[in-house]
Amino acid sequence: MHIRWLEDFICLAQAGSLARAAELRNVTPPAFGRRIQALEVWAGAPLIDRSAYPVRLTAEGRQFLEAAESALRTLDETRLALRAAHRADASTLTIATGKTLARSMVPAWLAGLRQALRGDPVGDGFRTRLSTHATHDALERFTEGHADFLLCYSPHDLPVMLDDASYTFHAIGVERLVCVAAADANGRPTFQIPRAKAVAAAPKGSKGTAATAARGKPAPFIAYAETLTMGRMVNQEIARRKLANQLDTVAISDFAESVHEMVRQQMGLAWLPARLIADDLHAGRLVRADLHGGNSADLALEIRLYRPRAPMRPLAETFWRAATTT
Repeated sequence: MHIRWLEDFICLAQAGSLARAAELRNVTPPAFGRRIQALEVWAGAPLIDRSAYPVRLTAEGRQFLEAAESALRTLDETRLALRAAHRADASTLTIATGKTLARSMVPAWLAGLRQALRGDPVGDGFRTRLSTHATHDALERFTEGHADFLLCYSPHDLPVMLDDASYTFHAIGVERLVCVAAADANGRPTFQIPRAKAVAAAPKGSKGTAATAARGKPAPFIAYAETLTMGRMVNQEIARRKLANQLDTVAISDFAESVHEMVRQQMGLAWLPARLIADDLHAGRLVRADLHGGNSADLALEIRLYRPRAPMRPLAETFWRAATTT
């Protein structure tokens, strides 16, 4: 039995809907349903009445709900007491984040905050531990109390779902995803998104690279895995702009730095974080590969810092104030 199953069950009892509870727990409805079923197998009795809407608890479910809430309350109180008593280093803040943000945005951001807190009686000289994971795993680390803060991308159309009653956030910036390709000898993109009509009229079996965009061959495209926030956002934009027939996916990666390197190796074009590729853009190694006619294909990702609404230790509160005012 996993603790998260108890949290799932309590969330379901409060939400009254499997779909809404799955959304609040940031999992798909089928996966959420399987977790509830696994809990029922462990408990040895049906806990919810699936024939009713909103979802109702069975008599066994109501009894189990009281026990689950009491167990989680006791565990949380004990964990907090143990952590307060045995914290290895009270001057260390743990931030759960993604690998791309940890490389492209966090260093300069933390340097600025350290400067802002210089001389502060609580925050001066604070230490940071970065815990890097995929968004879902970072969110889980944060909600399970293994990190003081969560720093993540949260696009407007696909926002991070956290319980507003328990957590709050501050938008600390925006990351632009820029459609780029390696530059050719003349400083032009090796690949470019072609016009839809040109693709439809392209001769069968035509070959070439950048300049072939003008002749209509679909451009080789390096995609992110759907498990990444950037992957879901880019795929949504491709669908919105109806670009699927103009792009030929040649590689898929769940690591933005890998996508970056494949673009540098002239394997295809991709949407990459502007901060990650700033040096390459400045040096001319990478150039924009937008739609013909100069139509920008940039995407915007909001960067959010999350914290619990409950009071935190003085260092964490001081860090939060600096992060939200600097």
